[in-house]
Amino acid sequence: MIEQRPGRCDEAPWVLEGGRRLPGHDDNRRLAELRRGLVRHAGVQAVAADVCDEELELTLSALHLPSYLRALRTVRSDEPVVLPELAPPGLPVDIPVRAGLVAAAREAVRTGITAAQRVAGGAHFAYALCRPPGHHAGPGWLAGYCYLNTAAAAVMTLRRRDVCPVGVLDLDLHYPNGTAALLAPLHDTRLHSLHAFPVTNVSALTVHPRSSRERVVEFADGPSPEEYLEAVAASVDALAQASRVLVVSLGYDTVAGDPHGSWTLPPSVFAGVGRLLAGAGLPVCVVQEGGYRLNTLADCSDAFARGLLGGPPV
Repeated sequence: MIEQRPGRCDEAPWVLEGGRRLPGHDDNRRLAELRRGLVRHAGVQAVAADVCDEELELTLSALHLPSYLRALRTVRSDEPVVLPELAPPGLPVDIPVRAGLVAAAREAVRTGITAAQRVAGGAHFAYALCRPPGHHAGPGWLAGYCYLNTAAAAVMTLRRRDVCPVGVLDLDLHYPNGTAALLAPLHDTRLHSLHAFPVTNVSALTVHPRSSRERVVEFADGPSPEEYLEAVAASVDALAQASRVLVVSLGYDTVAGDPHGSWTLPPSVFAGVGRLLAGAGLPVCVVQEGGYRLNTLADCSDAFARGLLGGPPV
């Protein structure tokens, strides 16, 4: 478990959803609850994110447009500001920016890079415990609590160390439009996403894969645990056959009662997800994405760790 460096004034003040401004649910309480669940397992070891600033800047520069990174650097106040020029293609901007959130996003990427380096160095599993999430952040846009793309940073780190091809599995409730855009040019990388339909974070409300290396699995209705795990198993199997390593964008917003969710999966489903990933026999780098129901997050991460690392049934 790679832990993010602490920050200040980095909670999300609000988010637009369905045309309404809602209170933000992304803050450091999420990390505390997720950590509480992970450390219940004796096999989980906590390690601090320790990537140097030079490596961080090199990775961010390889992912995001220079103009986008410059725009984020100009935000120096703790007061939230709206930057409409940084909205995703065809969509309105749905989150504000503040200095603390930009700093937190940078630390999240530092955490993801550290986790990927651990895997490249021989660790079989590494879990980047970080926030804010990143999979909606594209080359030059921000959205859905996401400012910088942590999963893509992990992929870039693995590729730089010749640990490829890379299979990316996104298990957040929402489609990873940012990750898809960033990975599309990488011919040694495949992306599978399991998400809710209609897709509210793309302008067409439906997803058209950018290449034969991208697979989308959409659920018009919330799946049962059995249906969901069957779909996860199919993607894990397909990715494992074509990859040397897996990067998993793991969201817990698929569970019942999530304030940004619509499905009814129980936390215990993540034990099955963990078992499927362990059964793939490949190194796995996990990057934390969504999941905002505080009173279930510890049970979700606990179940995932038990499935991945082994332990008594949840």
